[in-house]
Amino acid sequence: MSPYIYVALSTILGITGQLLLKRGMGTIGQSSTGAAMLKRIVFSPWVIGGLIVYGLGVVNWLLALSSFELSYVYPFASLSYIGIIIGSYFIFRERVTAMRLLGIFVIIAGVLISSRS
Repeated sequence: MSPYIYVALSTILGITGQLLLKRGMGTIGQSSTGAAMLKRIVFSPWVIGGLIVYGLGVVNWLLALSSFELSYVYPFASLSYIGIIIGSYFIFRERVTAMRLLGIFVIIAGVLISSRS
């Protein structure tokens, strides 16, 4: 398999894992504290699923690191910020301000410039 697939899978699984974690913690809320909250986290299918998916992303990241220099592949990790902003907008109806959009374009430009070196 192409090492670029590992980078893509790492990013996609990382984004998905974070969105699942957010969903899980959104259902738990802040009403619980201490041991009660920890129990709700441990038994939340959304949180457990998010951790598993995120863990699979880490495995793919390690495979990508075995094929590329860290200084080359690390900027690709910033693409997850873009995916999380987009996912948060569509799934959680979070606001995306003009400054966040500008940030997305800066990240994309940075990744493009970095990948050319």
